[in-house]
Amino acid sequence: MTDTTRSELLAKAHHIVIKLGSNVVAQKDGAIARPRLREHVQDIAELRGQGREVILITSGAVRVGSAKLGFDQPPPDLPARQAAAAVGQAELMWCYRDLFERQGLHLAQVLLTQGDISDRGRYLHLRNTLSSLLHDYRVVPVINENDTVSVEGIRFGENDKLAALIAVKVDADLLMLLSDVEGLFTADPRFDQSAVLVDTVTEISEELEAQAAESGTSTGTGGMRAKIEAAKVAMHSGVPMVIAPGHRKHIIRRVVAGEPVGTLFVPRAGRMRARMRWLAYATAPRGRVVVDQGAVKALTTKGSSLLPVGVTAVVGEFRQGDPVTVVDAESNEIARGLANYGSADLRQICGCRTGEIARKLGHRPYDEVIHRDNLVLL
Repeated sequence: MTDTTRSELLAKAHHIVIKLGSNVVAQKDGAIARPRLREHVQDIAELRGQGREVILITSGAVRVGSAKLGFDQPPPDLPARQAAAAVGQAELMWCYRDLFERQGLHLAQVLLTQGDISDRGRYLHLRNTLSSLLHDYRVVPVINENDTVSVEGIRFGENDKLAALIAVKVDADLLMLLSDVEGLFTADPRFDQSAVLVDTVTEISEELEAQAAESGTSTGTGGMRAKIEAAKVAMHSGVPMVIAPGHRKHIIRRVVAGEPVGTLFVPRAGRMRARMRWLAYATAPRGRVVVDQGAVKALTTKGSSLLPVGVTAVVGEFRQGDPVTVVDAESNEIARGLANYGSADLRQICGCRTGEIARKLGHRPYDEVIHRDNLVLL
């Protein structure tokens, strides 16, 4: 992609989601990197002055709180991490509030769990809240995962995924992940001196995923693999994404100006419908439905619904209406959808033709395991 094309793509971004990683927000000793944050806030204020809308996703609460509580690094046990998150979140918001007010801007704190995104009703309310903050009150939303109450199974895992989901939710024109890395490299630059920065990515191949080595530290929970997963969500949903170095001066301003910094992930043409985006990326699957090659072909080439005859196994426990993932015999994820049958009933009708459902269950409420209107290919 030429610099001109890159500049044209990013310069028109009106709705922008910016994620600051832990290594950008906090210093090695856990203290807030205030001078760096001040510069980022100045850039955000400049964007707001241009009429653009900005949502800020921040990491760092656990790290900052850990330092305040006397830990050298984030504690491994969950109660201590949750306590650190509570302390650190207060410190971060005090700092952000001061910095934004110095720029004449108000902010709003929004804390989320995976459940807030997975539940369709709460997901829609979130969109309305963010829209009201941005449009009606011209407030900058500052979002973080609610680590104080999040536990394994209802966590995003890292804020890269949260940022991508928020960007998709608000129909963002640009998602910016600011980290302690320059961007995506052809290999891990920590160990391979020949690694070269990748300027532009138009497709996330298996080879690219394989080379995305983990780069997490004691400060952060993410890594390049997490950022690639975020890029997949953004690209498939029509949102451009840039990974850029958060320690570079005025990097936000430079990215939006289209300068060749970091790595740009070019989105697919067009966007999924909002409901399909929620189904594909915001839901947390409750189980897996394993299908045979005939079903894979019918789903991927014919746009068919999933019928019981194509199901070979059911993994996990779920109820009717729950989101499930559809995988082939090698556990490759093919699609996600809302199940018409709970796991117990579905196990009884695996491999059955439609006409056999009533004999197996005593009733036949649906012909399909997942109707094509409630199924999205991945």
